[in-house]
Amino acid sequence: MRASRLLAVITSDPEGPVVRHRWRAYETHLAQAGIVLEVVAWPKRWSARRFALQRASAADGVVLSSRLITSLDARRLRRRARRLAFDFDDALPYRDSRRGATRSGTRGRRFRAILKRADRVYAGNAFLQGLAREAGGEATIVPTTVDVPPGPPDPEPADEMMRIGWIGSRATLPYLEERALALSALVASGRTYRLRVVADAVPTFPTGIPVEPVAWDIATWQQALSEIHFGLAPLPDDTWARGKCGLKVIQMLSLGRPVVASAVGVQAEQVRHGETGFLCSDRASFVDGILKLMDDAPLRRRMGTAGREDVRTHWSVATWAPKIVEHVEDLLA
Repeated sequence: MRASRLLAVITSDPEGPVVRHRWRAYETHLAQAGIVLEVVAWPKRWSARRFALQRASAADGVVLSSRLITSLDARRLRRRARRLAFDFDDALPYRDSRRGATRSGTRGRRFRAILKRADRVYAGNAFLQGLAREAGGEATIVPTTVDVPPGPPDPEPADEMMRIGWIGSRATLPYLEERALALSALVASGRTYRLRVVADAVPTFPTGIPVEPVAWDIATWQQALSEIHFGLAPLPDDTWARGKCGLKVIQMLSLGRPVVASAVGVQAEQVRHGETGFLCSDRASFVDGILKLMDDAPLRRRMGTAGREDVRTHWSVATWAPKIVEHVEDLLA
């Protein structure tokens, strides 16, 4: 019997969505190939990082997950790792949207330092792959994925109240809050609806927007989203947002709920305009997409069913599991 091999995934947030959807999702599939997955925290304090470097030394391969470390730490990790991969799902050489999505010299240097030392690089989409190429590296596209249960989606909620959904975190809530004028316009038009926000924080909106906050929980988020009629995925068109991997979109589509999404980055690939949802480029098209879905239940059902199958084919754990195992086998070879 072949001895098991250890793959250590080093991350600043062991319980975060990056590791959960890009590595933990494949834990069983990797185990079937004789590969043990260990997620290792990379703390801020140097004394605490020694444990991570010890685990890197013990592993057959190491993945640094969407974390920019110093050039010195990159050298330390490289010395200890038999094989080293870098996996990223954000536009790491740039500041985030709240800070202007501008290029950062420090982040850029750290990005190049880890690219230079990695044996393999995995990028969440084509835009990120391009950033790696600009920095002198080559990356393989590995998208963020979700589980898609077998069979058709659950039917819409039976109550008459129209429920629009959004899922995310306090870090991405500003993208939703920026659509306050559009959501207020719906209220002003006399439309009755509830905006279900599944997150670890509550959005700040003008008075009148009917928010229904639901605390995000790993055990209940799917149920919370299955009780909406359709979802929203707004993004600004900036460099940071173009690097996003569209987790919100595929989460909602996987449950058979169509999405009104900004035509930014990979979301323009995940949503087929007029078939699985609506892509928008301004406030008018955002409101128009919402109104069309509010007014047409058969359209919502058709789009939701088609979107679920799109995710099953292109962005599901089941589809990508054999490829991920192959990538890891190649890394460890």
